[in-house]
Amino acid sequence: MNFKDAIFFFLFLFGVTCFAIASDKNTSHKAKVAIPDVALLALRFEENSSVDFVGTTTGAGDQLNLKSKQKPGVWLNYSSIGNGVQKRKVTATVAGIIPAGLTVTVKAEESIGSGVGELGRSNGIVQLSESPSDIISGIGSCYTGSGIQNGHLLSFNVEIDDDAFYENQNSEESVLSIVYTLTDDN
Repeated sequence: MNFKDAIFFFLFLFGVTCFAIASDKNTSHKAKVAIPDVALLALRFEENSSVDFVGTTTGAGDQLNLKSKQKPGVWLNYSSIGNGVQKRKVTATVAGIIPAGLTVTVKAEESIGSGVGELGRSNGIVQLSESPSDIISGIGSCYTGSGIQNGHLLSFNVEIDDDAFYENQNSEESVLSIVYTLTDDN
């Protein structure tokens, strides 16, 4: 076999091998996509995390007025991914003792901002207590966006039942913590 024949034979084998490799165009492997169950909740504050109600009167003989000292600016953000039919809700619970004669309420405004998905609905003005109260319901797979101007703006109010308040009140400060929970809505 001369040199030209050897090169021709080598090129022929190389071409057949490349053709055999190139002709096997269909191959596959499995790829798994896992979507985790997600239930995350956060509070974001425009100013600070405290909402202070200060009692004031305008003069002798006037009723006590409890008004918030500042604009609360508390935003509730959440992310939720669950199965297709599962809904979630946000509850609020008071940790501490609400003074006799006072009613503390919270209202979650409808969600605004950059959120996407099946965002929850506000339950309007809800009275808070030591038991969980639903403030947002109907949350599906979604996210509200993060930070202020995203999610649900929370507003608070304190009302006085004059008879119960003046009968049982002393002049001590009451500090309450409001605990929010994102939970399954069964």
